[in-house]
Amino acid sequence: MRLILGLALLFAALAGGSYLLFQGALDPSADIVQAEIAGAHFSFLAGYARDESTAVGGFTDRLAFVAVFPEFSPPSRADAKSASNRARDTVFVTLSAKDDTLDPADRPARLYARFLQAEAEAGPAGLVLRRFEKGSPYEVEELYLAPPDGREFFARCPKTPLEEGGPAEACLFVFRIGGLDVELRFSPSLLDHWEALNEGARGFVSRLRARKKQAAQ
Repeated sequence: MRLILGLALLFAALAGGSYLLFQGALDPSADIVQAEIAGAHFSFLAGYARDESTAVGGFTDRLAFVAVFPEFSPPSRADAKSASNRARDTVFVTLSAKDDTLDPADRPARLYARFLQAEAEAGPAGLVLRRFEKGSPYEVEELYLAPPDGREFFARCPKTPLEEGGPAEACLFVFRIGGLDVELRFSPSLLDHWEALNEGARGFVSRLRARKKQAAQ
């Protein structure tokens, strides 16, 4: 009797495992996509892809990802259905080949500075808030800088915050890694965690590149 019961449990476990494997095979977000941009190889779960072009992979000049802060994990189906989660925790990451214009780290001092008002205010989590002059190209936005000069982190955010009806993809931060420019769009609420956001985004890009190297070993 014990033998029969044991065999029944074993078959049930095997059947359950097979079902899970089958379900995983049917889930397109679990597929691995290979892509190359500006000579850099990337390997990532299809669930990270924000558009069809990224989901296809191959040689491209742009990759668009969506990830959930703070782990920078791919969004679950529940996240995709929840507008509040997308607005609060979702980070949109776009990679492109660096251009010949100004290094993003130099934008605060060499691009934005001439459009800023003289006054500076305290911002969230130690950031410095600078306001753009009326009539400037950025008059509907505000600039948040990590001291002393914003080279480590800066974000352009709309004056109307998310909780008062601002857009979900409110703030913009751009940084350069090697031959790639990385653009982040995120909720203003994440300014309170800008250090984790900055570190997490850089780690996210590195992880997607590291997988390709490991696979080749």
